[in-house]
Amino acid sequence: MTCRLLQNIKHTCDYNPGGITNLYLLDIRDFGTYQFADQGLFDKCYVNRIISDTSFLEIGAVNESTFTETQENGIYKQELATFVHTLKGEKLSNLLLAAVNKYLVAFRTSQGLMYSFGSDGGASLSFSQITGQTGEASGYQISIRKNSVYPLFEIDASRFNTIPVLGTEDRHIVMTEDKKNAILTGKIK
Repeated sequence: MTCRLLQNIKHTCDYNPGGITNLYLLDIRDFGTYQFADQGLFDKCYVNRIISDTSFLEIGAVNESTFTETQENGIYKQELATFVHTLKGEKLSNLLLAAVNKYLVAFRTSQGLMYSFGSDGGASLSFSQITGQTGEASGYQISIRKNSVYPLFEIDASRFNTIPVLGTEDRHIVMTEDKKNAILTGKIK
């Protein structure tokens, strides 16, 4: 019976129940504030604008990228996981630099919606290097975590713009080979 239930499901752009397509980081020291819908408070969980003097940097995201949030005793435990392919000295150097900072995190889902977390002190980035067995992937398993008093906020995707910058790979944030060789920055206006 299970075969009949799953046999005719076709995954198209119209039907995609999950997935993260883009991941952006902003050094928490450059974050000003959120501007919420209708000039209100965070209880609507919708951000019209992120006020910052600098732009977000994009980090590589793969199809298996995930976000989870659990709430317990008024604390939201948030974790975003992604993977960057291919072990390289330059990527390790960039990840070592990225791991010492804290970030406001934004991500776009396959439905085109955007979300953000980490506004209260910044989320921490950690990583593991994985060589994989023969036939498996090698690279860096990246985890971005935050224990927060605020839940995940939806942000206005139409106001989040990415601007291509000339270059090959970002010197501060690492890209996976699944992405185009360009530095991308974004800013919500």
